[in-house]
Order: sequence, then C-alpha cells, then structure tokens
Amino acid sequence: MNLVANILAGLLLVVCAVTALVDFTQKEKAYELTRRLRIPDKALPVLGAIKAAAAVGLALSYASVGMAKLVGVCLCIYFAVATATHTRVKDSIVQTLPAFILTALSVLFVLTTFAK
Repeated sequence: MNLVANILAGLLLVVCAVTALVDFTQKEKAYELTRRLRIPDKALPVLGAIKAAAAVGLALSYASVGMAKLVGVCLCIYFAVATATHTRVKDSIVQTLPAFILTALSVLFVLTTFAK
C-alpha cells in the first residue's frame, strides 16, 4: 500500500477500535444512539463485533493488499448504510456528518489501495 492508504488505514483502524470499545463498554451511551436510529438493542453487540473485526482487518491490511481491498469495500458498505440510517430517521446534518465522512474516507482508502 502507498503512504496515503497507510494513513487512511490507521485513521479508520483507530475509529473502528474506539467505537467498538464504546459499544462494548459504554452500553447506555451506545444504546441511546441505536434507539434514536431505531436499531434493535440486540444489534449493538453485532455492530461492535463488526467494528472490532474491521479494526483487526485494517491492522492485517498493512501486510496484505488483498485484505486491505476487502476490508475497505466492507467499510464502504458499513458506513454507507450508517449514513442512510441517519438519513432515514431524519437526523441533522451534524449527526449524519461523521458517518458520511467515514464513508468518504473508506472510499478513498479503497481507491488508494487499488492505485499503483
């Protein structure tokens, strides 16, 4: 991977790891968000596991471009769905912007992993 892809991988890794940690440790804060987004409470551990798996995949992506591409595409889908979910419940732009920015960063990550 090139320098830009490495930086984006590091940034996305930190975001995924921290938000997974919040899902697993600060459940009330996380439950408030999922309830506002009309996501069932039982989905929270699954969302945390997805983010933790993404963080592990991003860490492994430094050694494997194929892994980087796979994780990047999965993150694009995850954060696009998150953005759509915020839009569905008519969240404000301020509430939707983090998911949108993470979608954009994921897309940039994928594009930079395919760049030679």
